[in-house]
Amino acid sequence: MSEISATHLASPRAIVERPARTRLAYLDGWRGLSIALVLIGHFFPVPGINLGVLGVEFFFVLSGRLMAEILFIERYPLKKFFKRRFSRIYPALLVFVIVAMIALSGTFIAFKWKAALTALTFTYNYAGILLNRAGALDHIWSLCIEEHAYIILAAISAVVASRSRVIPLLLVLALVAMVNGAVSYWFLHMDYEITYWRTDVHIASILLSAAICLLKADGKLPTLLKGPYVAVSAAVGAVCLFMDSVPTPIHYLAAVPLLAIAVNALDFSTRFLSGWLSSLPMTTLGLWSYSLYLWQQPFYKFVYEQGSNPWPMLAGVFACALCSYYLIERPAREWLNRNW
Repeated sequence: MSEISATHLASPRAIVERPARTRLAYLDGWRGLSIALVLIGHFFPVPGINLGVLGVEFFFVLSGRLMAEILFIERYPLKKFFKRRFSRIYPALLVFVIVAMIALSGTFIAFKWKAALTALTFTYNYAGILLNRAGALDHIWSLCIEEHAYIILAAISAVVASRSRVIPLLLVLALVAMVNGAVSYWFLHMDYEITYWRTDVHIASILLSAAICLLKADGKLPTLLKGPYVAVSAAVGAVCLFMDSVPTPIHYLAAVPLLAIAVNALDFSTRFLSGWLSSLPMTTLGLWSYSLYLWQQPFYKFVYEQGSNPWPMLAGVFACALCSYYLIERPAREWLNRNW
C-alpha cells in the first residue's frame, strides 16, 4: 500500500526545512512486515488465520499514525501533501492498471474497463461490491480507503485547529465506523466484502491509530502503554484475535485497537524489536511494499483460482514489483516532487 515517509517531526517553525526530517527505520520495517504478511497469506496461507487481511490492518494503523503526525503535529501544507501523495501513488497505479488490462485480456481474470476506471478514481471499494469487479483489481479496495482517509483527515486538519478537539472527534468517528461494521455484519447480515470494503466502516483502523498518535504527542497516553513490551504484547494479542475462529466483527472491535496501540508503542519498544524492524531486509521490503502490494494480486489470483505453483508466481511478483519500483514508482515520484 501507499507509503508516507516514516520520519521524526520538524517543529512548526521548521516546516520549510524538509531535509531536517529524519526517517524512522523501524516504521519502514513495520511496513515491510505488513507486506510480508500479505504475501504469506496469499501465497502460503496458514490454516486458521487470514494473514493477508491482517497485513492490510498493519498497513492501515501505520497510515493512521503517519497521517496524524504529518497533518496534525507537523501541520504539513495541504497542497504539498496532496501533490506528494499523488506523485507517490498514481504513476505506479496507472502503469499497473494499463499493463494488467493488456496482459490479462482474455484470461480467467479478464479485465473490465469499468472496473479499471473505478480503480483509477479510487471508487473500487464501493463499485466492486455494487457494480463491476475484476479479480486482478480486488486489492484496490484497501488503497481506496487509504485515499479517502487522506481527504477526510486533511479536511479535519483544515477545519479543526485545536488538537484537543481533533482527538475526541477522531475517536467518535472511529467508534461510529466500528459500530457500523458490527451492525452491518451481525444484524443486517451483509457478508465480509460488502461490510468491510466500505470506507464508512474500515476507516476506523486509520482514525483510531491517528487518535492514539495524537494522545501520545500530547503526553496523554497512559503510562501503561509506554512499556518496552507493549508493542509486542498488543500485536500478538491482535494476531490471536484475528484467528478465523473469532467472529469477524471482533477482529475490528478488539484486534484493530490493539494493532493501533502496537504501532504507536514502537517508540518505547525494546531494542530487539526496533532493531529487527530496522534491519536491512525489513526496511527494504518496506521500500518496495507499495509496488509489491500492487503486483501481487494477479499472481495471487493465478495461485488461488488455477492452483499454480506459488513459488514461480511469487518470483513473478518480485520481478514485476522491482521493475515498477525502480523504473516507474521512484523515478516518477522524484521527478514530480522536483518539478511540480
